[in-house]
Amino acid sequence: MKIIKTANEIKKILKDKKKIGFVPTLGSLHKGHVSLIKKSKNRKLFTVVSIFVNQLQFNNKKDFNRYPRPLDKDLNICKKNNVDCVFIPLQKEIYPEKKIYVRNKLPKFCNVMEGEFRPGHFNGVIEVVKRLLTIVKCHYLFLGIKDFQQLILIKEFSKKNFRNLRIIPCETIRDISGIALSSRNQLLNSNEKEIGGDIYKFLKRNKINIIKNKNKNYFKKKIIELGATKVDYLECYNTSNFKKTLLPSKKARVFVAYFIREIRLIDNF
Repeated sequence: MKIIKTANEIKKILKDKKKIGFVPTLGSLHKGHVSLIKKSKNRKLFTVVSIFVNQLQFNNKKDFNRYPRPLDKDLNICKKNNVDCVFIPLQKEIYPEKKIYVRNKLPKFCNVMEGEFRPGHFNGVIEVVKRLLTIVKCHYLFLGIKDFQQLILIKEFSKKNFRNLRIIPCETIRDISGIALSSRNQLLNSNEKEIGGDIYKFLKRNKINIIKNKNKNYFKKKIIELGATKVDYLECYNTSNFKKTLLPSKKARVFVAYFIREIRLIDNF
């Protein structure tokens, strides 16, 4: 496994590779990331994992500062799962300019949910994805469904800007409690992870009623009663057009964002 820190170096290594699979991450790897790596390896792709905590997508400085960074553990996970190359760039490799101007035109669906509650988040996501894909000229990009809104945004963006790229959506991996695996889970204790699992089970059990109900306040109150400290949103969207829906269907999806203490978690199903 090669560990690369500069853009020039990784470009040289990837120059003659015919099939490249790319798993971009913020680090603090878990079984969800491992599932993406395995999907790439199963396709017999030259598999690249990037580890870069992109400050531009953090609208909260405290959240950025406390984001877990267990690099040695991450590298061991990559090695154990036969990753071919780990790209760990410094800030200047991704953002060489002194002042960063982000002017990405985003689709309207980026104004709701994560876009509404995390101003600037999606602009930061697209900016780093654009720069990483320009460096790592991959053929397949593996992304998790847990960040569903982000997944659709990157899909739309790549259609226009990286037409030969194929996006591979990957199912959410869950803890035994039911909580969706996230790097932020490392900041929760075992009891708080159980709370997250209970919230998921409650919402999944009531998903039809949640979709049909115009007033989500009852369900938000139940999330608080189960142990959350705050609920940013509980919404139902038709994922074919990202319009709110009250009709249960294969295209209908429930989205939630809530806090346990100051740790913000998202999920969808």
